[in-house]
Amino acid sequence: LKEECRNPEFVLDDGSYLLWEEPDPERIYVAGVDIAEGVGENASVIQIFDFTDLTNITQVAVYSNNKITPYNFTTKLEEILKNWGDPLVAIERNNCGAQVVDNLYNNSGYGNLIHFSPNPNKSTGYANRLGVVAHTNTKYKGVMNMRYWVNEMKAVKFRDIKTINELRDFVRYPNGTWAAKKIAGCLDDRVMSLIWCLIILENTIT
Repeated sequence: LKEECRNPEFVLDDGSYLLWEEPDPERIYVAGVDIAEGVGENASVIQIFDFTDLTNITQVAVYSNNKITPYNFTTKLEEILKNWGDPLVAIERNNCGAQVVDNLYNNSGYGNLIHFSPNPNKSTGYANRLGVVAHTNTKYKGVMNMRYWVNEMKAVKFRDIKTINELRDFVRYPNGTWAAKKIAGCLDDRVMSLIWCLIILENTIT
């Protein structure tokens, strides 16, 4: 995977926003988003992939910022999504993600939101929630789906070395959950946003 990585063509927002290609209105893009509190620890991340050819799903942009507040991130997310032609976007709504998803939908009228929740056909209260509900079930499906497209189909081309480094330290714990190794410096924000980006190809959504 590292062999496909290379330096970005464009570096914006003081290094937070990396682009390997410019948006092309003829291409199909999908975005995956993981949201943090903006207190200098975990980062809010947007992954943009080109899905035009499903044998060659290519990473074209990454936005990552661990200082931006959820309120300001909503504006930044909307700006970036518009830049890429208002693509389908899967946003994790857990914790502070809920306000971003709801504001994007209710205040900005953004309609291309992917909905994914555990047992959506049961009356769990999840069915009507916008975005992606990260839960043991949805995360497991997301990881298995990612492994299928990355490991088995070998269809995903990465450009960002930091995404690869996070994948290396993304592990399954004895209780069945997946997360970054619990050692200093290990994060999984890029991996989780990658998982949600690819979730559009998960059977129950497709």
